[in-house]
Amino acid sequence: MSIETPVDQPESPTNRPESTHRMKEWFSRDYVRKIIAIFIVLTIIIIPIAWLVIHFLELSGGPASSIMEELETTIFVFTLVSAPLMAITAAVLIYSLFGWGSIKSEDPPMQENPAIRTNAVAVIGWTAATSLLAAFLVIWGLVELATITADSYGSTPSSQQPNATKQIDVNVTGQQWVWSFEYPDQQKIQSDVLVVPINTPIYFNVTSKDVVHSFWVVEMGVKIDANPGAVTNTGFTANKLGTFNIRCAELCGLHHAYMETNVQVVTQDQFDSWVREQGGKRTA
Repeated sequence: MSIETPVDQPESPTNRPESTHRMKEWFSRDYVRKIIAIFIVLTIIIIPIAWLVIHFLELSGGPASSIMEELETTIFVFTLVSAPLMAITAAVLIYSLFGWGSIKSEDPPMQENPAIRTNAVAVIGWTAATSLLAAFLVIWGLVELATITADSYGSTPSSQQPNATKQIDVNVTGQQWVWSFEYPDQQKIQSDVLVVPINTPIYFNVTSKDVVHSFWVVEMGVKIDANPGAVTNTGFTANKLGTFNIRCAELCGLHHAYMETNVQVVTQDQFDSWVREQGGKRTA
């Protein structure tokens, strides 16, 4: 019986550097160090923008409901998380313009790069980092969306809301270029200014008489379309006394920019007095 001679197999390359060695070699390069330095500086500069964004959001009075508080927190966290991503993108752009862009030779300098696609450290690290970031943003977004939807009462009819405190229904009508408010449970009194008591759920039935408007109660974090021939629902519970802004957030014609009014958050006694002054009465 003859014995078959094994076919010669090509030997695995023995001169390929380890992934960690290739990473160290890459980080030792001058342009990489400069990009990292720019990245660190930009990150330090960009991070305070998270607080700056909140500062500008609160110029008109700050959040006056739990909805707006949740929105501000989300904006702050997302701005903070995105700072390193913005910084690394800007760092590469800046070095491309002022580093590589300053090279005058017709032939760009050639330097062998480590193959990222075959570098296990780079591939696993990049995949893990981006996956964790994406998972964090998705989970945070879903939780905040559920919280805000619950706080604004979603599309559930007011009679089915699980609030221990009796809510106040308000019919909101938009038309070019004013807002009007009707209180059906207070003998249908009407006003061009929204007056609501603090710590009481307010439930809105929003519609339009002409074109599409957008009912935006700025400091409450509530915004919903006002559609002609249809009723949309939203709501909030004010937790701060004061006067806040109501605007139209949908381009609705020539005087769209002037379609604004106020919401006045008052105590329960002040609200009851206002209702009586308007010819209505408090309902239990």
